[in-house]
Amino acid sequence: MATFSPYDAGGYERQKSAVEYDYGNNMATNAYGRFLGQQRGQRGLTDMKTNFGRQYPTYKAQFGQRGMGGPGIRSGVQHQAMTNYLGDYAQQYGRAQQDMTQEAQQYDMNEQRFGAFRQQSLADIEAQKAQQIANDARALEYLRSLVGGI
Repeated sequence: MATFSPYDAGGYERQKSAVEYDYGNNMATNAYGRFLGQQRGQRGLTDMKTNFGRQYPTYKAQFGQRGMGGPGIRSGVQHQAMTNYLGDYAQQYGRAQQDMTQEAQQYDMNEQRFGAFRQQSLADIEAQKAQQIANDARALEYLRSLVGGI
């Protein structure tokens, strides 16, 4: 004998609500994490720029104290050292910017993953719901055939 449990839309709606709630939570957490990451990264770049601005005059003055710099002096040692100093700063600053960009890309990827998971979960719930409706329709047809085709 066939058992029949009528279709209950409430269960599917609760599942969909849970998926949407999780998605909203994940997106909010991700957005806040991205904001904090950008803030930290920008703070680091600002600090780096400030420290460089403060250290540069002292670094350059060292050459004048040793007779390798100043008006009218073109020291190869000073030139090479300043090139290295500025090059190192530019490289470190560029890497810090790149790190910041990559961190933001990670948050973007998480956002895409959350959206894809949400879409897949909702599609799975709809498929379960359609399967339940089809099963109920088959059960009703079977019961109808048992009672003489009402």
